[in-house]
Amino acid sequence: MLVSILCPDPYFKKRHHKRRVLRKPLVDSIVNNLVPGGKVFVQSDVLEVAMDMRNQLDAESDLLQHVNEIDPSVLCDSNGWLTSNPMGIRTEREIHAESEGAKIYRRLYQKQM
Repeated sequence: MLVSILCPDPYFKKRHHKRRVLRKPLVDSIVNNLVPGGKVFVQSDVLEVAMDMRNQLDAESDLLQHVNEIDPSVLCDSNGWLTSNPMGIRTEREIHAESEGAKIYRRLYQKQM
């Protein structure tokens, strides 16, 4: 089982952060329904959004592990972001952002067995 959240709307204004896709209720639902060994893949071209998603998922470290902790051969940069898309297929947003010179911030988690 794989849950992926790819380049969600950033909702930059503080008063609109409540509209961001990955919030505590969704994280709880994902964690509770994800089968052991299931994965959660998130990515964004906006660092603020990527950090927010990362913080939400890292808070569930008792159940979710970053894939690099499970398989050290998975390449990450010095900040723990995946260096390439593990899905093998890039989204239109990803292609556009990279063509504009933007960095894509990616994390892949796996539910503990």
